[in-house]
Formats: sequence, structure tokens, C-alpha cells
Amino acid sequence: MENKFKTFGLLSIFGAMLLQVQPPLSLAANSNIAVAAAGANENSEISEVAGRAPYYLIFDQNGVFLKSIENSGQRSMRGSSSAVVDLLLKESCNAVIAGQFGEKMQSRLKANRIESYQRTGIVKDVLKTFGSGK
Repeated sequence: MENKFKTFGLLSIFGAMLLQVQPPLSLAANSNIAVAAAGANENSEISEVAGRAPYYLIFDQNGVFLKSIENSGQRSMRGSSSAVVDLLLKESCNAVIAGQFGEKMQSRLKANRIESYQRTGIVKDVLKTFGSGK
């Protein structure tokens, strides 16, 4: 009986650890991924806040850089999340990476079936490991 409790305890601990890891990205065919970035190229840092990111870098499902777009919602006093979600929909993105997402942004992304992932670091480095779930 004691062994069963030990086994259950170990399984519970490992299960909790697995839940802490974000799943790897799985993009549908013909869909893109957007990365909120501080600069206009792949060597830029991922922006700390999604709605106020200066740029969005667009990549295809294989991680190939397609283009850089200035975030029109960056300077708006309110409603930056609407502008970003509109941009993501226009660019056929079903996933976005940023340092953090506000509550309104998360709600709008979820309503539009766009996955959000919180990551930090250099864009190209994060994308290299992103599909593996690291």
C-alpha cells in the first residue's frame, strides 16, 4: 500500500511539472506566426508587451521570415489590442509570441482563435527552439 502512495506522489509531481511547460507550436497549413519585436529584424529582442510592440515580424509555418510590420496600435492611448489582432488576422497568423499579453489582448486573441505564447530573448533564437517546446 505504501508503494502505491509513493508511486501516486511521484506521478503527481511529474504531472505538475509537465503542466508547467508550454506546448510546442503547431501551425495549420497556410498559416503564419507573428512575433512582437523591439526592432524590425530577426536579431531584435522580443517585445515585453504585445500591444505596445514597435514591430510585428511575420514568419511562415516553417519559421521563414516573411516581413516586418510597424505596429499601428503602438502609440494609441487605448485599443492597441484591437489593432494588433486585426493585423494578425490580415496576415493569416494563428499564433503570436510576445513577452506578455494583457487581459484584453488575451481575450481578443482567444475569440479569434489565435494562440499566444510568452517568450523572451532574441527572435531568431526563440523561433529555432519554439517548435520543439523548449
